[in-house]
Amino acid sequence: MQKVVRLVIDVFNVILGIAAIVLTVMAFVNTKGNMWAFPIIFAVGAAMNLITGVKHFMSDKKVAGIISEVAAVALGVFAFVCYRAIGG
Repeated sequence: MQKVVRLVIDVFNVILGIAAIVLTVMAFVNTKGNMWAFPIIFAVGAAMNLITGVKHFMSDKKVAGIISEVAAVALGVFAFVCYRAIGG
């Protein structure tokens, strides 16, 4: 069962990674027109770190899990600050 959960986490991470890359390219091609994408990019990064941290905790890699969770919180805060900075 744990292998299936880890596989689902990996697939979800790949999907989120592709979304982050597409949004990043869009944001940097037309920065003024796509300012809305920056908080989403950071939120996607936070989500990726969050689920990676869960995967590490499932694999008994506690330190790596804690580091991933702290990075997720930091990116989440940064996404919120970015959202507020662009007028959201």
